Amino acid sequence: MIRGANFYENKYEDGYHYFYSVLFALLLKPFYYLPFFWVKFCWLFFNSLIYLKLFQLLIKSKLVAMLNEKQKGIFILLVFIFSLRFFLGNIHSSQITILILGCSVFGLYFISNKKPISGAAILALGINIKLLPIVFLPYLIYRGYFKAFFFTVVFYFIYLFAPSLFLEHNYNISLLKTWLALINPSNQNHVLDVEERSFHGLSTLLSTLLVKEVPDVYALPLKRNIANVTLPTLSAILLLIRLLLVAFTLYFLKLKPLVKAKNYWQQSIEISYMLLLIPLIFPHQQHYAFLFMVPAFAIILLYLMLNYSGISKNKKIIIMVLLVLIYLSANLKLLLGTFNNYYEHYKILTYGALLLIPLLVWINKQIKFNKVEFF
Repeated sequence: MIRGANFYENKYEDGYHYFYSVLFALLLKPFYYLPFFWVKFCWLFFNSLIYLKLFQLLIKSKLVAMLNEKQKGIFILLVFIFSLRFFLGNIHSSQITILILGCSVFGLYFISNKKPISGAAILALGINIKLLPIVFLPYLIYRGYFKAFFFTVVFYFIYLFAPSLFLEHNYNISLLKTWLALINPSNQNHVLDVEERSFHGLSTLLSTLLVKEVPDVYALPLKRNIANVTLPTLSAILLLIRLLLVAFTLYFLKLKPLVKAKNYWQQSIEISYMLLLIPLIFPHQQHYAFLFMVPAFAIILLYLMLNYSGISKNKKIIIMVLLVLIYLSANLKLLLGTFNNYYEHYKILTYGALLLIPLLVWINKQIKFNKVEFF
């Protein structure tokens, strides 16, 4: 940026691109003049603060307040233990997932608390930096948050063109065009999503299951494909499954457009499902991106703890077995990293994320929406 180069065309390290927004690059520019140690320290400290603020928001929520003090301590500890691997992954790699999750959660928090402009500014910042929270734009319309939707779009375009105030306008436009081409989901490398062994998500999982000679240089000599389809067929299947998962959001929304969620349970379930979709449906998702699993895991665990005595023994066993499997799929790398090549080869993290969906469905069926309990 300082040299006026198109930094989206440049590659660094082992062929990586910069995938974030021009605005984010501009915000990083002043730190270029600091020693790298302090740049990294400030970034990790900032992300740690967001992580703690998210836990603080969770602790203060009305549903968690329904637990007694002992239960609350156990609940927070279990959620922390589940999320620790993802937190450490983001800190170790100096990643941006914690910031994007924070923008999503705090943006929606302010919007649902009748602060649409503040919430929209935060949510739009997350969308601008890394497109992932864009899944919530249709949600805002569906739930009747029209003012918040309008301001989110306005702030997004402000963030998009704001760098022109500090950079030459044509330079900013040139950067934006290259960026949009780079993140185009129709690119072949976003379909055969196996450039790195640590990639996870639907595009990576389906590539390894449905293509025999997938170009994965890190693959083990162990069979994992169940079919061998052409690239256009894989692309069509991937698009169909993505659309089905997105459409399934309507199940949690109760097919009632332009009406706010009736209570805290409903709102928490539908938002946690949409957060869970992010690492599943978007390409190029690393293991640390599955921090977006944590809200879904937390709401399932919370319901189990609040209703433990009223759940039949068989259901308790099934739910707890599934939660253990989900925990292990997410944390075996941390607990028993010596076999990490196998975990990555078979993409077990993606299976763990998918297992959260039937549990969310089960909770959604159990809850009777008869109390209004918002944030």
